[in-house]
Parts: sequence; C-alpha cells; structure tokens
Amino acid sequence: MSPGRIVRRAVGGMRDANDLIAVIDAVIVALRHHAIPHYVTGSFASSVHGEFRATADVDLVADIPAAALSALMQELDAAFVADAEQARLALARGQSFNLIHRTTYLKVDLFPCDSAFNQSALGRAVTIEIPGATESLRVSSVEDIILAKLRWYRLGGESSDVQRRDVQQLVELNRDTLEVGYLRHWATELGVDDLLTKAIA
Repeated sequence: MSPGRIVRRAVGGMRDANDLIAVIDAVIVALRHHAIPHYVTGSFASSVHGEFRATADVDLVADIPAAALSALMQELDAAFVADAEQARLALARGQSFNLIHRTTYLKVDLFPCDSAFNQSALGRAVTIEIPGATESLRVSSVEDIILAKLRWYRLGGESSDVQRRDVQQLVELNRDTLEVGYLRHWATELGVDDLLTKAIA
C-alpha cells in the first residue's frame, strides 16, 4: 500500500472491537483538532494488516508540540483520565505517557515522534477507513509495524512469543507487496537486521 492511500477495510474481527474503535476515535478527534500529526501503531495496526488480535490498549505515535500539550490534555480530560504534568515530563524526556478511558478503562499510550524512524513511519502511514469508526485512521504501514515489532522484540530480550508470531504473520500475509529494500535499510539502522533476515527467510 502506498503512503496516503485511503483503504476501506472490514478487518476480520474488528466488528467485535467497538469499544476500542470508539476510544481511538476520541483521541484522533482531539489530535486532529489541534493539527497534531500522528499514526496508530502496536497491536491495532498489526490487526489492520494481518488478523485481528484482541487488545486492551492502543499505541499511537504523535508529534505533539510542547505549546499544544496543555490544550490537548484539557480536551482529552472529558473522556480520559489524563495527567497533564505526567505528559509534560514524559515528552520532555522523550518517553510515552498514557490515557485511561473513563468508561471502558481501555488504555492509550502516546509515544513522541522524536526519532528518524518514527518520522519516516509518520510520512508513510496509510489512511484506513474501518466500519464503525467515525474518523479515518492513519495507521503504520505494514513495513513500519514489522520493524517496530522487531525492535520491541529485541528490547524485550527476544522473549515475546506474541511479537514474534505477529511479525511472522505480517510477513506471510503481505510477502508479495513488502518493500524489502526499505525494511533492510531501517532494520540495519534499528539494529534488528538479523531478526529481519530470519523473519523474511
């Protein structure tokens, strides 16, 4: 899928994820209201490109300017338990912060877009329209979610069977369309080239 392409997709099992989609909607509305570039990553993005896997949280990467943080957190406060000071300190340190939805208790982790890889993934994110979502979603490309999961797998001591299975499934389901040159470039940059070689073998 090329960056920016709009895809209408009834992802298998997504119809059972109404609460999750509603929570993502609430965050996306606020981010767009403040013109903050963003994309969805993690298990939800993996489900978009592969098979649906139930999850109790959502990972988003967002390029949040420090000047916009206070207003953003005030807007999110209606639907989420959101600690503005925690968010400020996290962004200053280049770390993620979380939001807890007040009625479903689902968790959203917001990661700063503070690395060359995240900036690349931001530019390549694919616009997805999913039934049940009022907002179109900017979702990590399949190559970028593979790379992110390989990195998380390595950082976790290569002990997560879930991350390993997700990567294997994403490769198998998308093998014919993967941009292998892009994958190899960033795998080297991220220090996971050996893991990528195994995954696409």
